[in-house]
Amino acid sequence: MSAIDDLHNAVPDSWLGAVGPSGSGARGGNTLTSWAPETSAMGQETELAIPSAPAGAEPAADHRAALSPASSAELAPLLDATAGNAARAGAPEPPAGPAVASIALERELRAVLPPHDGTARDCVIRLDALRRHFHGSALATRDDIAVGSPRPELEPAMAVGGVWRPVRGSISSVVRQVRELGPGAMAFVLTKPPGGEPHGIALRNHGGIPLWLETQAPPGSRVRTVPPPLVDARVLVVAPTGRAVAPTAGPSGSVDGILHPNTGSSYGWHFTRAFGNGGRARSAAPAPSEPSAAPAPLGSIFSSPGQAVRAKGPDGRPITVALRDIVCQVLPGTGHGVAFTPDNSFRLTGRYHIAIKTLPGETVHDARGRTRRPKPQLRLGGDFHVHAEGTRGGFAVPLRNGTWATLEPPEFATVLSRIERLRTLVHAKPDLNVVLLSSGDHDAKDTARGLFKEGINVSMLSNNGTVSQLPDGRFGVADNRGWSTYKPSARLWDWWKPQHHRLGVYSDGNINNITFFERHLPTAPYIPDADPDAEVPLRGRNKRGDVIDFFPHEVARIGLTSTSTGRERINGLDLTADHEELVPDMAGNLDQMTHVVRTFPGEKARAIRRTELDKLRNHDPNRRLVEVPWQPVELATTDPRSGRPRNVRVGPNAIIAHGHSRAVRITIERGANERHLSISGDTLVGLLVQLPEFQQMYADNPHSPFLLLICGTAEDGAPVLEGAVKAARYLTFPNTFIGAGSDIVVYKQTSGPLLSVMDNAGFTISSRIHGHEVKKTHARYRESESAGDTGLGEHQYRGYR
Repeated sequence: MSAIDDLHNAVPDSWLGAVGPSGSGARGGNTLTSWAPETSAMGQETELAIPSAPAGAEPAADHRAALSPASSAELAPLLDATAGNAARAGAPEPPAGPAVASIALERELRAVLPPHDGTARDCVIRLDALRRHFHGSALATRDDIAVGSPRPELEPAMAVGGVWRPVRGSISSVVRQVRELGPGAMAFVLTKPPGGEPHGIALRNHGGIPLWLETQAPPGSRVRTVPPPLVDARVLVVAPTGRAVAPTAGPSGSVDGILHPNTGSSYGWHFTRAFGNGGRARSAAPAPSEPSAAPAPLGSIFSSPGQAVRAKGPDGRPITVALRDIVCQVLPGTGHGVAFTPDNSFRLTGRYHIAIKTLPGETVHDARGRTRRPKPQLRLGGDFHVHAEGTRGGFAVPLRNGTWATLEPPEFATVLSRIERLRTLVHAKPDLNVVLLSSGDHDAKDTARGLFKEGINVSMLSNNGTVSQLPDGRFGVADNRGWSTYKPSARLWDWWKPQHHRLGVYSDGNINNITFFERHLPTAPYIPDADPDAEVPLRGRNKRGDVIDFFPHEVARIGLTSTSTGRERINGLDLTADHEELVPDMAGNLDQMTHVVRTFPGEKARAIRRTELDKLRNHDPNRRLVEVPWQPVELATTDPRSGRPRNVRVGPNAIIAHGHSRAVRITIERGANERHLSISGDTLVGLLVQLPEFQQMYADNPHSPFLLLICGTAEDGAPVLEGAVKAARYLTFPNTFIGAGSDIVVYKQTSGPLLSVMDNAGFTISSRIHGHEVKKTHARYRESESAGDTGLGEHQYRGYR
């Protein structure tokens, strides 16, 4: 327990200095020789900004988010057609019938139309979704020319067996016809204001009341009683049977929508448009060198919407599904991503690039406020997010006909590889990170392999358990399941084996640290990190003075036990690595120890006669025996025989190690080698709180003082004792600390071991009293006391250095 020759005097920057509030210690500032194993972490590169369309290129908000009031010229006939006598009488509010019908229709539309992201040009696709919902499958065979056509408005027209016809005069004639056709009748209207963007809306006879539908408006405001100004409008009127009928008002004027249809920008295809040549939209036609397959419409979410993939239907039978028939919507928010779900469970807003970690058995919401944990968050670094529900056989994707199809991972990878925005991002940033979010039993590994095979070389990050999103945007996976990342690796013939790494998972050491601190020291401002990449590592010096990082699990130690309470409990920790028999014997008798032995100034262990030691309890002429420097504490326990609760008196929790006034020696084991390191007092505390044996000892007896049986901890200004106390107070330990002022000797006695500190140095006791640290010494002779007969001579004793 005393100083030894190879125990280095100098210690590195203290552990407390690195974590304490003063911030004086350097975080990793030493030049060191590290034996720590190499670690890898997912890169956190800055997200590449993708050029967006110039201002004014996308449709204005008033053409998408809401319908504007009708012009004053049309107001009187429109009110007559939609509101009857109440409107003509000047009533400002619509009658009760339209209000009730609007609420019912709004509720129905929520199940049909996903929320609009504010940028997608998908109004015609949404109109066709309404047509499918209210009138079912197509009544007319679609011409192959319409498939993949740059004019998507042809598809709904051919599906109902009609053509788009221009509107002559007021739109009220169309309103009147839809009302007369009866409930279920609809009219689809396309409008193209001069210099503006094309847009499509719908009119439906809902329970006998004509109501306008703005499909791109937010849920809750899609149903209106008044349409916007309609310029250069074309209409497709559909009877309740789902078949097209001719408008009642005959064509007139100089423009015929059938012979001279609008050839401007396409109506409402998904996603972004690439701009060039002064802001003009890039042509979607394939280059002469490309295959002659149907090209992607301008701004389509898929590069080849007509492509079909193999799948399984709801009944498990094989089917083929065209990409255009898969419900795929843009994830709302500022990031890039899509969702293969009918609604938006996740949003790319706020701190969506962050994931919080959880403990075993803990949910994301349980862990949301645990900010003191070691590395409580993980940076996902996702450039593109995909949300799809996983199943045992693959991924379940919704179809536009209201059913579901299951895609196996290779087929789902094919679908992902055809997403135009993903392909654009991969081209701009080769090391793209794709985050796959799924709450089911999904196969991210085979999906990543399928993307590699399709030539999309990205890193895929996916959750391993149930994923949730907090209101502030952060993601998290419950039950410490974490995330897995799959990166491209070398190709072996036609086989790709992704490199797999697990992220966002607490190690066993950190699980123990977090559990211990949150249960026993809940107000501690810091929880130590037991992992190799800890921000504040544990450091010591070898006998050459080199700074070495070490980890708690490498430290040689033995938990010492006592059975004084009727059951075995840990009441000491041996860091000497000597395996001496007297040490566990001494720890087992600490609870019964009542006295320690004083020594005279200059007196060493061999100067005390053995005969005097043997008779001390009966004959003590030099008054060597004094009470122990600690107060026993009451510990609640259960009587092992009767099973009844009882209180027993127990002694201190002992920490036994070699050392001197400037450092403590520990032994680390790496492989088959042992190395001695010297550490400071605060590093000692930083180590102890991470050892499972110490955590168990404190949990069993949290109120007893800590007895540091380390030679010289209170000597020469007591740097070891003061460092340990300072670190303990920072971590909110209230316990008293007891250190020796010189070498410690343990005497073996038949009635139990005796402790003694040489050279009349005694014990130094450091206690926290009313917010102040108070120190006092114990077991020392006063100057006025006679030295008496020191009994110089050699006698047998048992001591440790």
